[in-house]
Amino acid sequence: MSCTIINLPARGLSSAQWPTPGHHHRHAYRQLACRCQWGGSQPAHRDQTLKSAGLALAASAVVAASLVTPQAALAVSGGGGAGNPLSFQDLSGQDLHNKKYYKAELRGTNFANANLSGSSLFGAFAKDANFSGANLRNADLESCDLENADLRNAILEGAQVTNAQFKNIKIEGSDWTDVVLRKDIQRQLCSMASGTNPVTGIDTKESLVCL
Repeated sequence: MSCTIINLPARGLSSAQWPTPGHHHRHAYRQLACRCQWGGSQPAHRDQTLKSAGLALAASAVVAASLVTPQAALAVSGGGGAGNPLSFQDLSGQDLHNKKYYKAELRGTNFANANLSGSSLFGAFAKDANFSGANLRNADLESCDLENADLRNAILEGAQVTNAQFKNIKIEGSDWTDVVLRKDIQRQLCSMASGTNPVTGIDTKESLVCL
């Protein structure tokens, strides 16, 4: 049996770059497999050699996959906000409309007077966050934890709040026009509602349809 060593460049693997015997190249090559020829019929040895070559190719594929960075993987998946280091950040007054904060860590984040219209905070952890004076029109706050959040003078017109947590929030002067609320949540918010929104001129109790 005679074998020819098959080498591939250390970088930039390409099937078109198979070197011929005796060919020298200044770049580093690494052995990938053996291409063998048998003078006679030796099926057992041939099967073993082919199996070894297949394992070498599989190992190369695993190595190539491991070179994909977490950042690249995130970019491919769309770069969601989960785990973003935004807790306690000062984002006050910024234009953040249509931004995605899907399940993001927003604990204590300052969104005061920010434009968050159309943004998604679905499943975000926004405990102690400051949304005072923020524009949250048509924002997605579903399953968002807003415990101890400050929503004073915020505009939540048309926002989606299904399964959102409103424990101990501040809502003086906030506008909840066209926000669909469960009856128990509506009663909870009405019990603390007061003031008038300085931008829309709508009373908080009126926007919550408090009886």
